[in-house]
Amino acid sequence: MVNNKIEWANQRQRQILVHSFLYYQLNENIISDHTFDRWTKELAEWMRENPETAKMTAYYEGFKTFDGSSGYDLPYSLPEIQNTGYKLLKIHNEMRKNK
Repeated sequence: MVNNKIEWANQRQRQILVHSFLYYQLNENIISDHTFDRWTKELAEWMRENPETAKMTAYYEGFKTFDGSSGYDLPYSLPEIQNTGYKLLKIHNEMRKNK
C-alpha cells in the first residue's frame, strides 16, 4: 500500500512541477486553475499527514516545505521536467490546431 501512495505522490509532484514550469516559465496554461489547485491541495495534505512516507518521494527536497498555495518556488527548472513540459505543450497545441 505504501508503494502505491509513493507512486501516486511521485506522479502528483511531477504533474505539479510540469504545469508550474508551463505556467511560470512559458506563460502557458493547459489545465484549469481549479485542477491545479486541487492537485496542490491534495499533495500538500497528503504530505502533512504522511511525513515519513513523503520523504521517500522522488522530488521530496523540492516539496518538503510545500503548502499547496503556489508552484512558483518549486524546482521546475530540472531538465526532465522542462522536457516533459515542452512535449505536453506540443501535443496540446497540435490537438487544438486539429480541432
